[in-house]
Amino acid sequence: AAFDNFTTDNFISLLHRKTFTEASIVILETMRNGTSIQLGTKLMQPPKPNSQTYCLVATTIANSLKQNSELALQLFQEAMDQGVTADGRFLNALLRCFGDDINGALAAWKGGIGAAAAKFEPKPNDNKQQIINRGANLLAAYNGLMHVCGRAIRPDVALRLAYAMQKTAGIEPTETTLNCYFAGKRLAL
Repeated sequence: AAFDNFTTDNFISLLHRKTFTEASIVILETMRNGTSIQLGTKLMQPPKPNSQTYCLVATTIANSLKQNSELALQLFQEAMDQGVTADGRFLNALLRCFGDDINGALAAWKGGIGAAAAKFEPKPNDNKQQIINRGANLLAAYNGLMHVCGRAIRPDVALRLAYAMQKTAGIEPTETTLNCYFAGKRLAL
């Protein structure tokens, strides 16, 4: 395949004239495929992608300010298939890829993103530091939904979401939660 072994110059040429989103996806593919990169006389093996890698790619997609819900869902599924931890920052970035499509974001939440966020919350038998941070993963993911509510200028959905955070997840919305809504709203105006 085209990615089996290539030099630094070849790697740079793969990124040449790509958008940030396209370049981040090429780098992710290189990492996922385990493609070797020649640096001088050494052949380097890139690390396997982790939650932070996927978070950075999702953030790049979200920052393109285009609605990329299909790409976000594909990225989520690939990460889950690879056994990557669905940490709140990654899920937050994924949800922000939905732009102002609050119905699509809510459907994605119900279709697996919400369950993935809850799955990686500390359990009562985990260590004390993890229990102190209980809810942080879910809160970060919910904040992504709040951002989409702001982009859609849907304070009614944001309010219902704040109630759901407390009722179903036992998480108290924070000032950051409100700021995520306002940040999304500023992008919409």
